[in-house]
Amino acid sequence: MSPVLHGRPVVIIGGGVIGISIAFHLAERGYRDVTVLERGLIGEGATAHATGGIRQQFTSEVNVRLVRDSVQFFARFAERTGSPFTFRQHGYLFLLTDQQQLAAFTAAAEMQRRHGVPTELLAPEDVSRLNPQIRVDDLVGAAYCATDGSASPHDAVQGFAKAARAHGVRIHQHTEVVAIETADGAVSGVRTAAGERLAAELVLIATGPQARETGRLAGVDLPVGPHRRQAFAIDALPWLRPDQPLTVDLGSGAYLHPETGGAVIGGNDRDVPEGTDTTVDWSLTEPLIEALVHRFPAMAEASIVRGWAGLREMTPDDHAVVGPLAVPGLWAAAGFSGHGFMQSPAIGDQLARWLLDGNPTIDLSALRADRFNTDQLAVEGVRF
Repeated sequence: MSPVLHGRPVVIIGGGVIGISIAFHLAERGYRDVTVLERGLIGEGATAHATGGIRQQFTSEVNVRLVRDSVQFFARFAERTGSPFTFRQHGYLFLLTDQQQLAAFTAAAEMQRRHGVPTELLAPEDVSRLNPQIRVDDLVGAAYCATDGSASPHDAVQGFAKAARAHGVRIHQHTEVVAIETADGAVSGVRTAAGERLAAELVLIATGPQARETGRLAGVDLPVGPHRRQAFAIDALPWLRPDQPLTVDLGSGAYLHPETGGAVIGGNDRDVPEGTDTTVDWSLTEPLIEALVHRFPAMAEASIVRGWAGLREMTPDDHAVVGPLAVPGLWAAAGFSGHGFMQSPAIGDQLARWLLDGNPTIDLSALRADRFNTDQLAVEGVRF
Protein backbone atom coordinates (compact mmCIF):
# COMPACT_ATOMS: atom_id res chain seq x y z
CA MET A 1 0.00 0.00 0.00
CA SER A 2 1.06 3.59 -0.55
CA PRO A 3 1.44 6.22 2.17
CA VAL A 4 -1.79 8.00 3.05
CA LEU A 5 -0.26 11.34 4.06
CA HIS A 6 1.54 13.65 1.68
CA GLY A 7 3.02 16.29 3.94
CA ARG A 8 -0.09 18.36 4.55
CA PRO A 9 -1.76 19.09 7.91
CA VAL A 10 -3.31 16.46 10.14
CA VAL A 11 -5.96 17.37 12.71
CA ILE A 12 -6.70 14.94 15.54
CA ILE A 13 -9.96 15.63 17.35
CA GLY A 14 -9.65 14.39 20.93
CA GLY A 15 -6.86 14.76 23.45
CA GLY A 16 -7.23 11.53 25.39
CA VAL A 17 -4.52 8.89 25.49
CA ILE A 18 -5.40 7.55 22.01
CA GLY A 19 -5.27 10.90 20.22
CA ILE A 20 -2.14 12.05 22.00
CA SER A 21 -0.38 8.73 21.34
CA ILE A 22 -1.13 8.97 17.62
CA ALA A 23 0.20 12.53 17.54
CA PHE A 24 3.37 11.46 19.36
CA HIS A 25 4.04 8.53 17.05
CA LEU A 26 3.50 10.60 13.90
CA ALA A 27 5.85 13.30 15.20
CA GLU A 28 8.44 10.78 16.36
CA ARG A 29 8.50 9.51 12.78
CA GLY A 30 9.13 13.07 11.56
CA TYR A 31 5.58 14.13 10.57
CA ARG A 32 5.32 17.38 12.51
CA ASP A 33 2.32 19.13 10.90
CA VAL A 34 -0.08 17.69 13.46
CA THR A 35 -2.63 19.55 15.58
CA VAL A 36 -4.61 17.99 18.44
CA LEU A 37 -7.87 19.71 19.38
CA GLU A 38 -9.33 18.94 22.81
CA ARG A 39 -12.57 20.52 24.01
CA GLY A 40 -11.39 20.42 27.64
CA LEU A 41 -8.04 19.49 29.10
CA ILE A 42 -6.02 16.66 27.63
CA GLY A 43 -6.65 13.38 29.41
CA GLU A 44 -9.57 14.63 31.51
CA GLY A 45 -12.29 12.64 29.71
CA ALA A 46 -12.57 8.85 29.56
CA THR A 47 -8.81 8.51 30.12
CA ALA A 48 -9.05 10.21 33.51
CA HIS A 49 -11.43 7.55 34.80
CA ALA A 50 -9.57 4.51 33.48
CA THR A 51 -8.25 2.24 36.23
CA GLY A 52 -4.96 1.63 34.42
CA GLY A 53 -5.06 -2.12 33.81
CA ILE A 54 -2.90 -3.51 31.02
CA ARG A 55 -3.63 -7.11 29.98
CA GLN A 56 -2.70 -9.26 27.02
CA GLN A 57 -5.19 -12.02 27.83
CA PHE A 58 -7.83 -11.70 25.12
CA THR A 59 -9.44 -14.23 22.79
CA SER A 60 -9.16 -11.89 19.79
CA GLU A 61 -5.79 -11.96 18.05
CA VAL A 62 -5.81 -8.28 17.16
CA ASN A 63 -6.41 -7.35 20.81
CA VAL A 64 -3.60 -9.66 21.96
CA ARG A 65 -1.11 -8.25 19.46
CA LEU A 66 -2.00 -4.64 20.19
CA VAL A 67 -1.53 -4.99 23.93
CA ARG A 68 1.56 -7.18 23.51
CA ASP A 69 3.25 -4.37 21.56
CA SER A 70 1.94 -1.80 24.04
CA VAL A 71 3.46 -3.75 26.94
CA GLN A 72 6.82 -3.53 25.20
CA PHE A 73 6.38 0.22 24.79
CA PHE A 74 5.21 0.79 28.36
CA ALA A 75 8.33 -1.01 29.60
CA ARG A 76 10.43 1.59 27.71
CA PHE A 77 8.09 4.56 28.13
CA ALA A 78 10.60 6.81 29.89
CA GLU A 79 13.26 6.05 27.29
CA ARG A 80 10.91 6.76 24.37
CA THR A 81 9.23 9.88 25.72
CA GLY A 82 11.70 11.34 28.21
CA SER A 83 9.10 11.36 30.99
CA PRO A 84 9.13 9.20 34.13
CA PHE A 85 6.68 6.34 34.09
CA THR A 86 5.93 3.44 36.41
CA PHE A 87 4.68 0.22 34.82
CA ARG A 88 3.94 -2.38 37.50
CA GLN A 89 3.99 -5.86 35.96
CA HIS A 90 2.12 -7.59 38.75
CA GLY A 91 0.23 -9.89 36.39
CA TYR A 92 -3.44 -10.58 35.69
CA LEU A 93 -5.14 -13.64 37.14
CA PHE A 94 -8.46 -14.87 35.73
CA LEU A 95 -10.33 -17.29 37.98
CA LEU A 96 -12.41 -19.83 36.03
CA THR A 97 -15.52 -21.35 37.52
CA ASP A 98 -16.87 -23.66 34.80
CA GLN A 99 -15.64 -25.95 32.03
CA GLN A 100 -16.76 -23.61 29.25
CA GLN A 101 -14.56 -20.84 30.61
CA LEU A 102 -11.67 -23.26 31.00
CA ALA A 103 -11.96 -24.46 27.40
CA ALA A 104 -12.10 -20.88 26.07
CA PHE A 105 -9.09 -19.78 28.13
CA THR A 106 -7.13 -22.89 27.17
CA ALA A 107 -7.57 -22.10 23.48
CA ALA A 108 -6.86 -18.41 24.08
CA ALA A 109 -3.68 -19.17 26.03
CA GLU A 110 -2.37 -21.29 23.16
CA MET A 111 -2.99 -18.41 20.74
CA GLN A 112 -1.45 -15.88 23.11
CA ARG A 113 1.71 -17.95 23.48
CA ARG A 114 2.01 -18.15 19.69
CA HIS A 115 2.20 -14.36 19.75
CA GLY A 116 4.83 -14.29 22.47
CA VAL A 117 2.57 -13.71 25.46
CA PRO A 118 3.62 -16.01 28.37
CA THR A 119 0.16 -17.00 29.63
CA GLU A 120 0.00 -19.96 32.02
CA LEU A 121 -2.96 -22.17 32.86
CA LEU A 122 -3.10 -23.03 36.55
CA ALA A 123 -4.84 -25.74 38.50
CA PRO A 124 -6.95 -24.47 41.41
CA GLU A 125 -4.38 -25.61 43.96
CA ASP A 126 -1.70 -23.52 42.21
CA VAL A 127 -3.68 -20.28 42.55
CA SER A 128 -2.88 -19.98 46.25
CA ARG A 129 0.81 -19.35 45.57
CA LEU A 130 -0.16 -16.07 43.89
CA ASN A 131 -2.59 -15.02 46.59
CA PRO A 132 -3.35 -17.38 49.49
CA GLN A 133 -6.51 -15.42 50.33
CA ILE A 134 -8.33 -16.67 47.23
CA ARG A 135 -11.03 -19.30 47.76
CA VAL A 136 -10.28 -22.08 45.26
CA ASP A 137 -12.59 -24.97 46.16
CA ASP A 138 -15.17 -24.04 43.48
CA LEU A 139 -12.67 -23.18 40.73
CA VAL A 140 -11.89 -25.39 37.73
CA GLY A 141 -8.69 -23.51 36.92
CA ALA A 142 -7.15 -20.12 36.27
CA ALA A 143 -5.18 -18.21 33.65
CA TYR A 144 -2.21 -16.06 34.62
CA CYS A 145 0.14 -13.80 32.68
CA ALA A 146 3.01 -12.35 34.69
CA THR A 147 3.83 -9.57 32.18
CA ASP A 148 0.37 -8.00 32.46
CA GLY A 149 0.12 -5.10 34.86
CA SER A 150 -1.00 -1.53 35.38
CA ALA A 151 0.15 2.06 35.09
CA SER A 152 -1.14 5.61 35.33
CA PRO A 153 -3.21 6.81 32.34
CA HIS A 154 -2.57 10.40 33.47
CA ASP A 155 1.20 9.88 33.37
CA ALA A 156 0.92 8.30 29.92
CA VAL A 157 -1.06 11.23 28.48
CA GLN A 158 1.29 13.82 29.94
CA GLY A 159 4.39 11.93 28.81
CA PHE A 160 3.08 11.48 25.27
CA ALA A 161 2.01 15.14 25.16
CA LYS A 162 5.32 16.52 26.39
CA ALA A 163 7.28 14.51 23.84
CA ALA A 164 4.80 15.33 21.03
CA ARG A 165 5.10 19.05 21.75
CA ALA A 166 8.89 18.75 21.75
CA HIS A 167 8.62 17.26 18.26
CA GLY A 168 6.48 20.17 17.06
CA VAL A 169 2.91 18.92 17.57
CA ARG A 170 0.40 21.64 18.45
CA ILE A 171 -2.05 20.73 21.22
CA HIS A 172 -4.96 23.14 21.67
CA GLN A 173 -7.00 22.69 24.83
CA HIS A 174 -10.45 24.20 25.47
CA THR A 175 -11.00 24.03 21.73
CA GLU A 176 -14.25 22.45 20.59
CA VAL A 177 -14.72 21.32 16.99
CA VAL A 178 -18.17 22.27 15.69
CA ALA A 179 -17.77 21.37 12.01
CA ILE A 180 -15.79 18.98 9.83
CA GLU A 181 -15.60 20.57 6.40
CA THR A 182 -15.33 18.92 3.02
CA ALA A 183 -14.44 19.99 -0.50
CA ASP A 184 -15.05 17.90 -3.61
CA GLY A 185 -16.33 15.09 -1.41
CA ALA A 186 -13.23 14.85 0.78
CA VAL A 187 -12.27 16.30 4.13
CA SER A 188 -10.70 19.74 3.88
CA GLY A 189 -10.52 20.88 7.49
CA VAL A 190 -12.37 21.65 10.70
CA ARG A 191 -13.97 24.68 12.28
CA THR A 192 -13.90 25.41 16.01
CA ALA A 193 -16.45 27.01 18.30
CA ALA A 194 -14.29 30.13 18.31
CA GLY A 195 -14.69 30.43 14.54
CA GLU A 196 -11.16 29.33 13.66
CA ARG A 197 -10.73 27.18 10.56
CA LEU A 198 -7.91 24.66 10.35
CA ALA A 199 -7.15 23.13 6.96
CA ALA A 200 -6.36 19.41 6.98
CA GLU A 201 -5.41 16.65 4.59
CA LEU A 202 -6.64 14.18 7.18
CA VAL A 203 -8.96 14.52 10.18
CA LEU A 204 -8.88 11.74 12.76
CA ILE A 205 -11.67 11.23 15.29
CA ALA A 206 -10.36 10.13 18.69
CA THR A 207 -13.11 11.48 20.91
CA GLY A 208 -13.93 8.26 22.76
CA PRO A 209 -17.47 8.27 24.15
CA GLN A 210 -18.28 11.33 22.01
CA ALA A 211 -17.12 9.68 18.77
CA ARG A 212 -20.62 9.19 17.41
CA GLU A 213 -21.50 12.89 17.71
CA THR A 214 -18.13 13.88 16.27
CA GLY A 215 -18.67 11.59 13.27
CA ARG A 216 -22.05 13.15 12.63
CA LEU A 217 -20.30 16.47 11.96
CA ALA A 218 -19.20 14.81 8.71
CA GLY A 219 -22.39 12.82 8.13
CA VAL A 220 -20.86 9.57 9.41
CA ASP A 221 -22.62 7.37 11.97
CA LEU A 222 -20.02 5.61 14.13
CA PRO A 223 -21.38 2.64 16.12
CA VAL A 224 -19.79 3.88 19.33
CA GLY A 225 -21.91 4.50 22.42
CA PRO A 226 -21.10 5.86 25.90
CA HIS A 227 -21.71 3.66 28.93
CA ARG A 228 -21.06 4.44 32.57
CA ARG A 229 -18.24 2.48 34.18
CA GLN A 230 -17.54 2.82 37.87
CA ALA A 231 -14.99 1.65 40.40
CA PHE A 232 -14.40 1.90 44.12
CA ALA A 233 -11.34 2.27 46.34
CA ILE A 234 -10.93 0.28 49.55
CA ASP A 235 -8.60 0.91 52.46
CA ALA A 236 -5.49 -1.14 53.09
CA LEU A 237 -5.92 -4.66 54.44
CA PRO A 238 -3.10 -6.58 56.17
CA TRP A 239 -2.93 -9.23 53.46
CA LEU A 240 -3.14 -6.92 50.42
CA ARG A 241 0.12 -6.23 48.61
CA PRO A 242 0.63 -4.11 45.46
CA ASP A 243 2.65 -6.92 43.83
CA GLN A 244 -0.33 -9.30 43.90
CA PRO A 245 -1.97 -9.88 40.50
CA LEU A 246 -5.05 -8.00 39.42
CA THR A 247 -7.60 -10.77 39.91
CA VAL A 248 -10.85 -11.22 37.99
CA ASP A 249 -13.47 -13.70 39.15
CA LEU A 250 -15.18 -14.56 35.88
CA GLY A 251 -18.05 -16.24 37.68
CA SER A 252 -19.25 -12.86 38.99
CA GLY A 253 -17.27 -10.40 36.87
CA ALA A 254 -15.86 -8.74 40.00
CA TYR A 255 -12.20 -7.76 40.12
CA LEU A 256 -9.65 -6.84 42.79
CA HIS A 257 -6.78 -4.55 41.77
CA PRO A 258 -4.29 -4.27 44.66
CA GLU A 259 -2.40 -1.00 44.90
CA THR A 260 -0.18 0.72 47.44
CA GLY A 261 -2.36 1.57 50.41
CA GLY A 262 -5.41 -0.42 49.38
CA ALA A 263 -7.08 -1.63 46.20
CA VAL A 264 -9.54 -0.76 43.46
CA ILE A 265 -12.60 -2.99 43.07
CA GLY A 266 -15.34 -3.13 40.46
CA GLY A 267 -16.55 -5.09 37.47
CA ASN A 268 -20.23 -5.77 38.07
CA ASP A 269 -21.63 -2.96 35.92
CA ARG A 270 -21.02 -4.22 32.40
CA ASP A 271 -24.71 -4.19 31.42
CA VAL A 272 -25.37 -0.52 32.19
CA PRO A 273 -27.48 0.94 29.33
CA GLU A 274 -26.08 3.55 26.98
CA GLY A 275 -26.04 7.06 28.41
CA THR A 276 -23.86 9.88 29.68
CA ASP A 277 -24.83 9.81 33.37
CA THR A 278 -21.68 9.51 35.49
CA THR A 279 -23.38 9.44 38.88
CA VAL A 280 -22.00 6.66 41.05
CA ASP A 281 -24.59 3.93 41.58
CA TRP A 282 -23.94 3.00 45.20
CA SER A 283 -26.57 0.26 45.06
CA LEU A 284 -24.04 -1.86 43.18
CA THR A 285 -21.61 -1.93 46.08
CA GLU A 286 -23.48 -4.54 48.11
CA PRO A 287 -23.56 -7.26 45.42
CA LEU A 288 -19.98 -6.36 44.47
CA ILE A 289 -18.73 -6.81 48.02
CA GLU A 290 -20.71 -10.05 48.35
CA ALA A 291 -19.07 -11.43 45.22
CA LEU A 292 -15.61 -10.41 46.39
CA VAL A 293 -16.12 -11.81 49.90
CA HIS A 294 -17.15 -15.12 48.34
CA ARG A 295 -13.89 -15.21 46.41
CA PHE A 296 -11.70 -13.50 49.05
CA PRO A 297 -13.25 -14.28 52.47
CA ALA A 298 -10.85 -11.82 54.13
CA MET A 299 -12.55 -9.05 52.12
CA ALA A 300 -15.27 -9.08 54.79
CA GLU A 301 -13.10 -6.51 56.59
CA ALA A 302 -12.92 -4.19 53.56
CA SER A 303 -14.09 -0.60 53.80
CA ILE A 304 -14.99 1.40 50.69
CA VAL A 305 -13.52 4.89 50.97
CA ARG A 306 -14.64 6.41 47.68
CA GLY A 307 -16.21 5.68 44.32
CA TRP A 308 -16.06 7.28 40.90
CA ALA A 309 -17.62 6.83 37.49
CA GLY A 310 -16.70 7.75 33.96
CA LEU A 311 -17.75 6.88 30.45
CA ARG A 312 -16.57 3.87 28.51
CA GLU A 313 -16.93 3.87 24.73
CA MET A 314 -18.50 0.62 23.56
CA THR A 315 -19.08 -0.93 20.13
CA PRO A 316 -21.41 -3.86 19.33
CA ASP A 317 -18.50 -6.33 19.19
CA ASP A 318 -16.24 -4.86 21.91
CA HIS A 319 -13.57 -3.94 19.38
CA ALA A 320 -12.38 -0.51 18.36
CA VAL A 321 -13.04 1.26 15.08
CA VAL A 322 -9.64 2.09 13.58
CA GLY A 323 -8.95 3.33 10.06
CA PRO A 324 -10.58 5.26 7.22
CA LEU A 325 -14.27 6.13 7.20
CA ALA A 326 -16.73 6.64 4.35
CA VAL A 327 -15.64 10.25 3.74
CA PRO A 328 -12.18 10.42 2.13
CA GLY A 329 -9.66 11.95 4.49
CA LEU A 330 -11.71 11.12 7.59
CA TRP A 331 -10.32 8.46 9.93
CA ALA A 332 -11.22 7.14 13.35
CA ALA A 333 -9.56 5.57 16.36
CA ALA A 334 -12.41 5.15 18.82
CA GLY A 335 -14.71 2.61 20.44
CA PHE A 336 -12.02 0.76 22.37
CA SER A 337 -14.59 -0.75 24.75
CA GLY A 338 -12.52 -0.34 27.88
CA HIS A 339 -9.18 -1.25 26.29
CA GLY A 340 -8.03 2.14 24.97
CA PHE A 341 -5.35 2.95 27.51
CA MET A 342 -3.77 -0.49 27.35
CA GLN A 343 -3.72 -0.42 23.52
CA SER A 344 -2.76 3.23 23.07
CA PRO A 345 0.98 2.88 22.34
CA ALA A 346 0.41 0.21 19.69
CA ILE A 347 -2.50 2.10 18.12
CA GLY A 348 -0.31 5.18 17.81
CA ASP A 349 2.51 3.15 16.29
CA GLN A 350 0.31 1.19 13.87
CA LEU A 351 -1.56 4.26 12.62
CA ALA A 352 1.73 6.10 12.10
CA ARG A 353 2.98 3.14 10.05
CA TRP A 354 -0.29 2.98 8.09
CA LEU A 355 -0.45 6.70 7.36
CA LEU A 356 3.25 7.22 6.59
CA ASP A 357 4.23 3.86 5.06
CA GLY A 358 0.89 2.44 4.00
CA ASN A 359 1.85 -0.71 5.88
CA PRO A 360 0.83 -1.44 9.48
CA THR A 361 2.62 -4.48 10.88
CA ILE A 362 -0.50 -5.74 12.68
CA ASP A 363 -3.53 -6.76 10.63
CA LEU A 364 -6.18 -4.22 11.67
CA SER A 365 -8.87 -5.45 9.29
CA ALA A 366 -10.97 -6.72 12.23
CA LEU A 367 -11.26 -3.07 13.32
CA ARG A 368 -12.42 -1.59 10.03
CA ALA A 369 -15.45 0.67 10.23
CA ASP A 370 -17.52 -1.11 7.55
CA ARG A 371 -17.51 -4.46 9.38
CA PHE A 372 -20.84 -3.60 11.00
CA ASN A 373 -22.49 -3.76 7.57
CA THR A 374 -21.37 -7.38 7.19
CA ASP A 375 -21.50 -10.58 9.22
CA GLN A 376 -17.73 -10.44 9.83
CA LEU A 377 -17.76 -8.99 13.32
CA ALA A 378 -14.84 -9.73 15.56
CA VAL A 379 -15.48 -11.71 18.73
CA GLU A 380 -13.90 -11.04 22.12
CA GLY A 381 -14.57 -13.57 24.83
CA VAL A 382 -12.77 -12.02 27.80
CA ARG A 383 -15.15 -9.34 29.03
CA PHE A 384 -15.98 -8.18 32.53
